[in-house]
Amino acid sequence: MVFLVLDDIGYGSLGCFGGPVDTPNIDRLAQGGLRYTNFHTTGICSPTRACMLTGRNLHSVGVGSLMEFASGYPGYTTYLSKEAATMPEMLVKQGYDTYCVGKWHLAPSGSINAAGPYDQWPMGRGFERFYGFLESHTSQWYPDLVSGTTRISPPSTPEQGYHLSKDLVNQSIQYISDGKSLQPDKPFFLYLAFGAGHWPHHVPQAYIDKYKGKFDMGWDAMRNETLAREKELGVVPENTDLPPRDQWVKAWDSLTADEKEVYARFAEVHAAYIDYTDEQIGRFLDYLEDSGQLNNTMIVVISDNGASPEGDANGWTNMVMWANTISEGGDSSGFQDNFLPIPNITNMSTMLSKIDEIGGPLSYPTYPLGWAMADNTPNKLYKWTSHEGGTHDPMIIYWPDGIKDGNSIRSQFCHAIDIVPTVLEVLNFDAPEVYNGVTQMPVEGISLAYTFANATEPTHKKVQYFEMMGTRAIWYDGWKAVAFHHLDAGPDFQNDTWELYNLSNDASEAHDLAAQYPAKLEEMQDRWWAEASKYNVLPLDDRAHARYSALQERGISNFTYLPGVEKIMEPAIPDTRNSSYTLTAYVNNSGNDSQGVLFSIGGRFAGLSLYVKDRHLIFDYNLFGMKHYVITSDDEVPEGMATLGFEFKKTGRWTGEGTLFINRKEVGSGDITYTVPGRYSFEEGLEVGKDPQTPVSNDYQSPFEYNGDLEKVVMTVAND
Repeated sequence: MVFLVLDDIGYGSLGCFGGPVDTPNIDRLAQGGLRYTNFHTTGICSPTRACMLTGRNLHSVGVGSLMEFASGYPGYTTYLSKEAATMPEMLVKQGYDTYCVGKWHLAPSGSINAAGPYDQWPMGRGFERFYGFLESHTSQWYPDLVSGTTRISPPSTPEQGYHLSKDLVNQSIQYISDGKSLQPDKPFFLYLAFGAGHWPHHVPQAYIDKYKGKFDMGWDAMRNETLAREKELGVVPENTDLPPRDQWVKAWDSLTADEKEVYARFAEVHAAYIDYTDEQIGRFLDYLEDSGQLNNTMIVVISDNGASPEGDANGWTNMVMWANTISEGGDSSGFQDNFLPIPNITNMSTMLSKIDEIGGPLSYPTYPLGWAMADNTPNKLYKWTSHEGGTHDPMIIYWPDGIKDGNSIRSQFCHAIDIVPTVLEVLNFDAPEVYNGVTQMPVEGISLAYTFANATEPTHKKVQYFEMMGTRAIWYDGWKAVAFHHLDAGPDFQNDTWELYNLSNDASEAHDLAAQYPAKLEEMQDRWWAEASKYNVLPLDDRAHARYSALQERGISNFTYLPGVEKIMEPAIPDTRNSSYTLTAYVNNSGNDSQGVLFSIGGRFAGLSLYVKDRHLIFDYNLFGMKHYVITSDDEVPEGMATLGFEFKKTGRWTGEGTLFINRKEVGSGDITYTVPGRYSFEEGLEVGKDPQTPVSNDYQSPFEYNGDLEKVVMTVAND
């Protein structure tokens, strides 16, 4: 049993669903299996994965939003309920080996550090082996890797040919080979969740070159071309119309030449990223075939949600700026946030100067939301929403020994919660009523096994609700009512506009029938409230920034870090946002050659580093890789015991002055005009005595470990 999970892949991306990307290996699964053209998800990653692994609705199991957005209400704890045993927990009791490889993103954000707790990590939820990353995404070149419960370094570097997608397939093959070599008759369950196509879009240059010029026609033309292919393949109804261009997307013909050049490159990189991942999937399929395991393996392929609008109007070469609401290329679209440029630092000219870095190790990129609109063809809107663009996604079920109607299409409405009951029926056992002493909630999905041999059997599902960050929808008997709600727009939900669609005749939500059928709309709204009350959806909560900020507010001002401590991930690091702080390193240098990093947060794309080089104490504040504020000591670092310090004194909002100290004597200072308002990194946390993934400073190469005797580093954060 294999679950292959793709990330942020829109309905119109993959070749076998009419997309512009070459995906011969995923197409191979489609040709031998079933393509589900009416499959739905929750609209975002963690909740979809919770549904896929438990067979219950997202709010039922406490994962009503991302793991970073916890609140105290039952549907939003971000603690995957122990009353909902996962697929691996069920299968391990049936004698299966259970392996998790790749993205997890189902552990509360506060627990993904060395102190745990580990009960919501993969090996706490039924997997016997884990190799991957715990967060929503990670660098494909320098990932934050975990093996079991221990953070590790990647086995090689990008210069040596490393890429995470390749590594994940290598590890998957290793796990299966280990198990089959020792117990050849024991079945396995592999949950292989790629980073692709979630940003950062990282891929070897040769794959980017393959797509050069392929997207010069722009996103408007691409939508039309994709829809034509979809109709030809039969993966959308022949009468499907395109909804109007989304209001947040500029017409391609209205763009400047520079904008077109940069935006097209972003699309080339994204396509190459999917193409490269498909090649790795091909290696995995070849392994199964060569080892005689392919025909008797059920493989379920899904994307966890639609294509992502997080690139906003212009895309980013560095998505850490997005996390700090900083625009890199100009005006904001207004879809998710009001992104603002840094005066005289961020603009389209700067993006154009970095065009050849996009996709490589010097970038952390994603594409503009215009391409997300095109990748979601023919559906409306994007990830994060309850419209079809967020929730209507590709799914393939491949099982040669059990599905004889290969290369066929299934149009029954289905949802991620239906995958677990499908597996249970295929394997002929029931979900446990009690698991590890905990009484279990009922499985809420419907098995899809009835579709395997019957393309025309009506859907067995009666109703399905949707809710994500205040956006709401309900599907019932072919009809859908849906309400869009902006993130952080406030609790005025009653004034949101509800739309009504008959998806049986209008699969793409192109024709709103709300004004024509007000009684039907009211009936559907009533059904939504009934489902919301049943499944822990209430109260509605659209807060993104406030819920994430609450994680960072630790209420502690003094921290002591010892050498050798495992990397500490945000948000568990000290909250230095818009605050004064001091760093003091206690060292004992046996000679004048001691050098290296004493303390660092972040990496190449934003961060800070206090280090010794050429006998001088240096502080480097890296503002998104766009500007470095570097302060160097006038005095040399002495031999013997010493205290090496840095103080940041806030002088205004997001600005201040930095001062270096050696043995409490001031030895250098400088202005730091702009500071990072939110977070420094997604996978490079706080490090003591080294800077191991990508370097904060251009003055050294990672890891630049301190080679003197470092006793401890003390950090104090002021409440100013």
